[in-house]
Amino acid sequence: MRILSCFTLLLFLSANADNNAVWRASGENVTLRCSVAGCPNSNSNNEYEGMYLYLNQYHEEQKEVQYYHSSRGTPDNITPRERYKDRIQTNGSLKDHTITISRLTVHDSGFYRCVFIHFPHGRVTCSEHTLFIKGVAPCPPAEVPPARTCKNHLPLVLIICAAGTVCTIATIIFILLIVPRVRRWVCSRRRARRVERVPNNEYVYEVMTARGLRPALEQSSSSTYTVQE
Repeated sequence: MRILSCFTLLLFLSANADNNAVWRASGENVTLRCSVAGCPNSNSNNEYEGMYLYLNQYHEEQKEVQYYHSSRGTPDNITPRERYKDRIQTNGSLKDHTITISRLTVHDSGFYRCVFIHFPHGRVTCSEHTLFIKGVAPCPPAEVPPARTCKNHLPLVLIICAAGTVCTIATIIFILLIVPRVRRWVCSRRRARRVERVPNNEYVYEVMTARGLRPALEQSSSSTYTVQE
């Protein structure tokens, strides 16, 4: 893999005679110069709005290392990309500046191009550098799962507490309002059944008359009448 990488970089170097080849060891720093003096048909009167520093590698697509923006009346805006933050430093003006990359690794090897934004002609490549890094590729850092904290479980705890509170309130309302009504309804049903079981006097009289029986009161009155006679 490393042999293929070096071979590809040598092809880049041989394809462009103006390319600057730089050799560094892993952990060292490198300084690259980007200047409009190397631009085709360069003219000091040309206006440049910004510059992109790109990195080309044999096994990956072109990467953006840094963007340098400059406009009249406003301070220069230099924006390194995430991989190069805290590792890159720029000195000088837009038309002629140096870029220093520190703590190099073999992953920084490749073909660097300074592409200036030239108004109104668009983009133009002005400086090119081929960087060789000697060393062993560092192992990618292991992904450590985020530690579980109480904050992660706080919403779940709140939901459980709220559900318990609602259930308790509903139980209290049921006991205070529903249970007494149920008890009154049951008592009223029991009374109604007892009233239905007690026979009516008129009904008893009719039944006894139909069977040839006379109530005790009539029998006593008739017997009294017989004695008096």
